Amino acid sequence: MRNYKPHKMAGKLEYTEQGWRYPVDRNRHHRENNWDYKGKGIYHITLVVAERKHLFGELTGDSADNARIELNSFGKQVYYKIHDTPQYYRSKGYNLKILALKVMPDHVHFVIYSVEPLPKSIGTVVRGIKSACTSVFKRCYVGGDDTTEHGRRAPLLPIFVQYASIFAKNNSIWEKTPAGYHERVLHRSGQLKNMIAYVKDNPRRLWLKKKFPAYFAVQRDVQYENLLFSAVGNLHLLESPLCAVHIRRRFSETEARDYMNNRIIAAQNGAVLVGAFISPKEKQVLEVLLKEHLPIIVLVPYSFSNYYKPTGEFMESCAQGRMLFLSQAPADVNPNKRITRNECTALNSIAETMEEISLRLD
Repeated sequence: MRNYKPHKMAGKLEYTEQGWRYPVDRNRHHRENNWDYKGKGIYHITLVVAERKHLFGELTGDSADNARIELNSFGKQVYYKIHDTPQYYRSKGYNLKILALKVMPDHVHFVIYSVEPLPKSIGTVVRGIKSACTSVFKRCYVGGDDTTEHGRRAPLLPIFVQYASIFAKNNSIWEKTPAGYHERVLHRSGQLKNMIAYVKDNPRRLWLKKKFPAYFAVQRDVQYENLLFSAVGNLHLLESPLCAVHIRRRFSETEARDYMNNRIIAAQNGAVLVGAFISPKEKQVLEVLLKEHLPIIVLVPYSFSNYYKPTGEFMESCAQGRMLFLSQAPADVNPNKRITRNECTALNSIAETMEEISLRLD
């Protein structure tokens, strides 16, 4: 996969909070402009169960490191429906590979690679997967056939009885969204490696979220003096002395280095650094804070969905109470949005205002 290159189309890739993307077409919801969905490509697909019911199984394990999903009979069938997708579509002229797959209690992640141009768009394949999984549910748990595809009897778990009214309303096991499913085109090879790791890491991340619910719950209307935020993380960090991180473009290399060292020393001495951490040098400060397990407040330009979860090292920091994410963005601003220069300036201004408030309270 190292030699993978995205399909060449008109338009320019943009870096967003969620990685490299072509501009998103609002009329097609989360689909990208200038991307050929019938061409070669790698996609991260997420399918979510309607109302987030645990149709597929449950989380087990006594620690984050040995967390796993115990799939029920239906969850196993969903797994194999997706796993066998390349084989099913091969006779229809599709050359596909499943690069990663994880069935969670209430949703599914998979990374699928279209090796060659497709007869129809990748969306056709995803809709086929959704339909196949729904058909299994309908046959086994609605139509009265209570056996698996392999002939063994499938237990009618309480969750399926509870789900009957939801299914009757939607005639599908999946949530209804304008776009039909959540999709991410992986344009860069580094994204592929990170996304496969993300998919495999889902049970561990879910275990951490369940173990430390207070640090992962989205909290609305959080007030810091005259500032109002939505938040995810440890709100007690707001009680510490705050120190803004804003490395200005006009700084010389020496000034930037001295500033960065000054901020890191302040963090080592008990201050909590707050900022958007957008510029390369600000990201270097963030890396040091994460490496040294120091507390951080990150200002983000997007809003938090009810199921928002940090990723990577941020997840660990949140679980250990060392991280707080704050947002003033309206509810409809999502992480796919490219941050503008004005938004960067506004976030830096908020960080500096928070430092001033902290000094006054101290």
